[in-house]
Amino acid sequence: MTELNASNGSRVRILSGGKYGFDIPVAIAVDAAHIWVTNSPPFSGASVTELSAINGSFVRTLSGHPYAFDSLDGIADDDGTSIWVTNSGLSDSGSVTEIAASDGSWVRTPTGRGYAFNDPEAIAVDGAHIWVANSGGNSVTELDASNGSWVRTLSGSKYAFNHPDGIAVDGAHVWVANSAGNSVTELNASNGSLIRTLSGGSYGFDRPHAIAVDGTHVWVTNTPDTQTGGSVTVMNSSDGSWARTLSASSYHFADPDAIAVDGNRIWVANYGSSSVTELTVG
Repeated sequence: MTELNASNGSRVRILSGGKYGFDIPVAIAVDAAHIWVTNSPPFSGASVTELSAINGSFVRTLSGHPYAFDSLDGIADDDGTSIWVTNSGLSDSGSVTEIAASDGSWVRTPTGRGYAFNDPEAIAVDGAHIWVANSGGNSVTELDASNGSWVRTLSGSKYAFNHPDGIAVDGAHVWVANSAGNSVTELNASNGSLIRTLSGGSYGFDRPHAIAVDGTHVWVTNTPDTQTGGSVTVMNSSDGSWARTLSASSYHFADPDAIAVDGNRIWVANYGSSSVTELTVG
């Protein structure tokens, strides 16, 4: 894992080696004290690596019983209280694991028919609720952040979910990237109701995969069936209107697979070129 300086993008350090336990790291979350990385090897042995956010030092690796990790995908932080991890569960419908951020201990694993998980790919937290995008089920499951209980499952043609692979929340709204539908669904965070579905040529969506919100704009990565291109669509969070599309030729995108906001900067991970593109919010 590479750590960069948020102020100027310079390299701070590269974290690697056996002590970190990295094994196909696929997602990352950060709270004030720790960095959490999901490791998802193809057959078995999924784990979460916990690092110090201060200096990148290794804290612990979480694996085995009772975590029961299974094909980890998404990870999200709940204001430094809990860490939530999605288990896509190739052997069944999937689940979500809650971890205590204070010591990495297992809290609970919400699973079962009532949650309607189906290949949970991405997860987002707004403080009160947990939002899980089910890529295989074309649905979104909402949980109560205080106890992990089921609140509702959003599905059906009106939502236009089509392999939802990315999800983000900005307090008032939930934004879902539909990779197979070339669209973004906007939901009301207070009750899960549909606000609008954003699609069409002006947005330039091409297998939208990851999504992030900075308060003013929504940033969506487009990952076409090639590792040499891609783009980022920028929308206005106030009304979902298109703001601009950032192209691969100008920004050196190559299959942009993940995106994150850090204050006034946007960080885009390019799977196709093993690089990171830094953007300025605006």
